[in-house]
Amino acid sequence: MLAVDFEIEKEGMTVPYPPLFNDIRRNHGFVDLRGRPDLAIEIPEGSQSPALKAILVELSEPASPLFTLGCDLGTHEEPWKEERARHVAGGYVQLMCASYSDRSPEDYTTFGYAIAQVLGEKAQDCNWFVRLVLKLVVVSFEDFSGAAPSLWIWFYAIAETPAAALASRENLIGELRRALVDERFTSFFEEERDAGERTYP
Repeated sequence: MLAVDFEIEKEGMTVPYPPLFNDIRRNHGFVDLRGRPDLAIEIPEGSQSPALKAILVELSEPASPLFTLGCDLGTHEEPWKEERARHVAGGYVQLMCASYSDRSPEDYTTFGYAIAQVLGEKAQDCNWFVRLVLKLVVVSFEDFSGAAPSLWIWFYAIAETPAAALASRENLIGELRRALVDERFTSFFEEERDAGERTYP
């Protein structure tokens, strides 16, 4: 079973950003992975999950229509829940289109719903929750400086034991990776924006 929440975050963020370590997040800071799979394979968060590492590496390829702004993984226990739903293994990956200055929030909304549909079909007996967040990002890259939308995908796998939650999360991330590289959903990110109507998959 998959539960999905889609929201727009009012507070934006800046990229690049420094490392952030607190009770919730252990983020090593922004690394520009565009066209650098050699760097992507070294991202610390990817060492905890082969499926997450695959996302980072594939989206860092020069021809990828998407790239990552950040990611994280974590686990926690919710002892107030029923026994079969007490352990949570989660994380996030934040995405931006390679043609970031040409994309609208509606593009990411359409893409997000397509991802949710795929994950819903794959959830089966799993207990998954995905929170899709549209977030404005002020980027300072060599080729662009300004504001652009992004999609922040938070994912959670819930299970009876810590090991089961981790295994379920790996499955979830694997299905997410397949959706993120599926040309049915990413093809419109490779197109030039125009004033006419566009048909989405």
